Parts: sequence; C-alpha cells; structure tokens
Amino acid sequence: MFRATIISVTCFLGFLTITSPAHSQAKSAQELVGACARCHGTDGNSSSGQYPSLARQNQEYIIKQLHDFKSGVRSNGEMSPLVGVLNDEDIITLAKFYYEEHIVRQRGIDEDLAKIGKDIAKEHGCASCHQANYRGAGPIPRLSRQKRVYLEKTMKDFRDGNRTNDNGLKTTVMDVLSDEEVKALSHFLSGM
Repeated sequence: MFRATIISVTCFLGFLTITSPAHSQAKSAQELVGACARCHGTDGNSSSGQYPSLARQNQEYIIKQLHDFKSGVRSNGEMSPLVGVLNDEDIITLAKFYYEEHIVRQRGIDEDLAKIGKDIAKEHGCASCHQANYRGAGPIPRLSRQKRVYLEKTMKDFRDGNRTNDNGLKTTVMDVLSDEEVKALSHFLSGM
C-alpha cells in the first residue's frame, strides 16, 4: 500500500512537471509575429505611421517595453492584452526576430524641417543617449528611420507626462520643446 502511494504521488508530480507552463514548447518567431503583424508589419516595418516600426530595434529596448506593457508600467489598450499572454522566452524570441529585420527608409520627409530638427537634436544632446547615428544601444531605442507620426506623438507624450516609463530621462529634454520643434525633430530622425 505504501509503495503504491509513493508511485501514485511520483506519477502525479511527473504529470505536473510535464504539463506545467514552464515546460511548454517554445514558440517560433513566426508563430509569435502573427499577432503583431497587423500593426507592426510581418517584417517589423509598420505600414501605418501611428504604430512604430520594430525592425532593427534594439533587443533590450523591445524586451523592456514588452515587460512594461505586461506589468502595466506602460499602458496601451491594444498592446497590453496581447503582451499579457507572452512568457519571457516569447519576449526574447520576438526581440531577436525584430532586431534581425531590415528597417526601410521613411518617406514623406520634409527636408527643410529635417535640417531644423538636426540642429535641435544637436542643441539638446539627443546623441548623448541615442548615439551619434540615433540607432540607440541596449535599452536606449533606435530613433533613426522610425515612423515620423509615431515619433512625434511619443515625444509629445513624454513631454506632456502621458508616458513615463523612461524613469524621467526624456522629460527633462522634451519638456522645453514646442510642438513645432518636436515636428522638426521627428522629420530629422525619420529621414536618417
């Protein structure tokens, strides 16, 4: 009787191990990207300016943003429910996939505004964090070739306190910029 109980308990624990979420089969990038493609494109190049392009975005940055959406530190009605089902391995797989994709050059850039934006970026030292080529590094996002409309909205959100998951780093830079300066900066960064 005692031996049968031990075998039953051992089998039950083995069943729990096999069926636990920690041991679920890893999903491929293609399986995961399906839910993301509607907004961010199948290759990470968004077809709409309101959504960011994720192609060539830094892996650490994507990982941080997905964790922020998942934890509620960053809130978005579209993203939060989708990210909620991802585990850490899924998040790493997505970040690696998008980083390896090629980002396309943005269209519709006003060259005169871009020149003004370049001066604004230099004056405010944007390259000190985002690097000289504005490709960022580690948890600092790539801004070059990002969707202009998305960049403009995001910069305003940081400036106006509607987005705060940067530990206050952008607020001090962004809070002095006018709407016109933000627009010029977005043309410069998108056109790089």
